[in-house]
Amino acid sequence: MKSDTHSISLYGTARDLRTAIDTFLKEGLSNNYRLLYFGPERDVISFKETVSGHAYNLNDLLGSKTLEIIDFERSYIENGVFDPVRQIGFLQKATLKAIKEGYNGLSVAGEGTAILESGTKMEELLKYEASVNDLVEESPVTAYCLYDSSKIDRRNALEISRLHPHTLRESEFSVNQDYYRAPRRTLEYDSASRLDICRGTANSLLQMFRIKSIYVEEHEENVSKLASAIAKEMALDSFTVTCLEMAGKIHDLGMNSMFLDMLTRPGPLHALETRLLRKHPITGFEISRGVPFPDKVSYAILQHHERIDGSGYPNGLKDSGIGLEGGILAVSEVVAAMNFYRPYRKPFGLEYSLDEIDRNRGSLYRTEVVEACLSAFENGFSFESSLQTSASQP
Repeated sequence: MKSDTHSISLYGTARDLRTAIDTFLKEGLSNNYRLLYFGPERDVISFKETVSGHAYNLNDLLGSKTLEIIDFERSYIENGVFDPVRQIGFLQKATLKAIKEGYNGLSVAGEGTAILESGTKMEELLKYEASVNDLVEESPVTAYCLYDSSKIDRRNALEISRLHPHTLRESEFSVNQDYYRAPRRTLEYDSASRLDICRGTANSLLQMFRIKSIYVEEHEENVSKLASAIAKEMALDSFTVTCLEMAGKIHDLGMNSMFLDMLTRPGPLHALETRLLRKHPITGFEISRGVPFPDKVSYAILQHHERIDGSGYPNGLKDSGIGLEGGILAVSEVVAAMNFYRPYRKPFGLEYSLDEIDRNRGSLYRTEVVEACLSAFENGFSFESSLQTSASQP
């Protein structure tokens, strides 16, 4: 499990709660994070001897302040009221303090059922969970939110779950489908009109890339054209071809949250920049759902850096967990990126880029997608870019 995540555990038994807390302790310690547990001490008392898999005594952790247990009245509630803004401010300060003390970040676990039981309105709790999501994306914070499923009705449990990108079950983390299937606003127009609006929006967003970097804009256009060509080679329906055309044009939409210097500076990225870079598919996904683009567009954007062996990002998906559109966009992105100039390197060229996907078919990339890509070039597909030519000049 990668650090800096926001996960939920809907536990139903004491054993499930113990598993969740055990995972919180092990993950936090292995990443050198300071640990905060918001809840009753009895939840953690069973770990008085050692933390499973680690040679740490819980009393030592408490004594060194590596782990701090904060009860309900000292954490969530103040003067009988739960204040989301105050709580987020507390976590921000705790994160800065942990870093100053030599930790890599802050790992937080909290039993949230008591917030609702205190009379807090659901909208206030949801506001807090959404703010935790933002905090995790912006800071070195890992958050484990624990809720007793036996005390929450099904509808409220779903609403809470939808604000967590990851879920924890039996010590294993997985992508939380509730998060990515959250309801979207609907528009009253026919599908053809919707596609025209979305295509126009995609073209407008494509032009935005010119503001930051011309090569980024051309990269998006190249990915779009190749993805469409691959889809046609695979004889996919026209709707899917159109979705891939749009997804290609805006697959790096999340890059707009980054600094211009990151996109144009030669040399490797700094650690913080790398973290931001690996989150751009999620940012792009969330932006695209506000239009709203068809789901095939949004999910292709989300998955275009995933690899079928699980080595990709942002969610480490494997095999069938990656949609066909995401698999097509992944191959298109790699070929286009390697074939052209970047500020930090010269282009590798078409032969090299095609050999890369051919060597890794079935391991990193879908075999059928690679075959369709190679076939597209054999049948006359080619890129058109002034950057490829100019970057090759001495």
